[in-house]
Amino acid sequence: MKIDKTMKRWIVILMTALAVFLAADLCARERGVKFSGGTDVVSGYIWRGVWEAGASLQPTLTMVAGNFSATAWGSVDFAATSYKEMDLTLAYALGPVTFSLADLYWEGGAGDRGTVSRSYFRFGADSPHRVEAGITWRISERVPLTLAWNTVLFGAADVNARGERAYATYAEASYPFAVKGVEMKAGIGIVPWNAVGTYGIDRDFYIQNIFLNAGKSWTVLGSLQLGIFTSLGWNPAAEDVNFVGGFSFRM
Repeated sequence: MKIDKTMKRWIVILMTALAVFLAADLCARERGVKFSGGTDVVSGYIWRGVWEAGASLQPTLTMVAGNFSATAWGSVDFAATSYKEMDLTLAYALGPVTFSLADLYWEGGAGDRGTVSRSYFRFGADSPHRVEAGITWRISERVPLTLAWNTVLFGAADVNARGERAYATYAEASYPFAVKGVEMKAGIGIVPWNAVGTYGIDRDFYIQNIFLNAGKSWTVLGSLQLGIFTSLGWNPAAEDVNFVGGFSFRM
């Protein structure tokens, strides 16, 4: 297993961040650690306005201890191409601001097989992993506008049109609201500079995602939550539109 210097550096940063988060929140042990999990069944997997795969199963498992959380999330489609993704995210909330560090394991599409390895334990130049740092700020309870900024720090797919490290970045503003008991959210996302290796669009600045989500959930059998949701999204840069829906199961 070959690990290049860049990946070694980010592995150290990831482990250090985890240690700091845990040390800063040891008092959470007194309040207890909570686990939750579930899965979504979706008609299509859309990530930040980009079509990734068709009908998919997307399980999730989360541990919360005080202000710290660790989440495992995956996606696998039902097609013969077998799109597979598995993400691990560490997050720490400081009031209205949440800091996150994520490892995104992504095998790529059929056209990426020559440049992206399918081996989970490969951390070289063709690693299927992407390390992404993020920050999210919810302005207030009264004005629940949420601003988010996410930047890729490492990964074989993180290149621009010249093949250089892109530090692919996605910034988003979203606003939640409710209409007659239906939870809604509208938002817009941009890519501020060329990140063609990550998002597949060879441009320097563009609007990638304009979306409107709607969903509703019910609690049954004590603690089991069942939900239904839809998402309508436009990707102006790709001249694309997607309308997907699904069901969620939470425990």
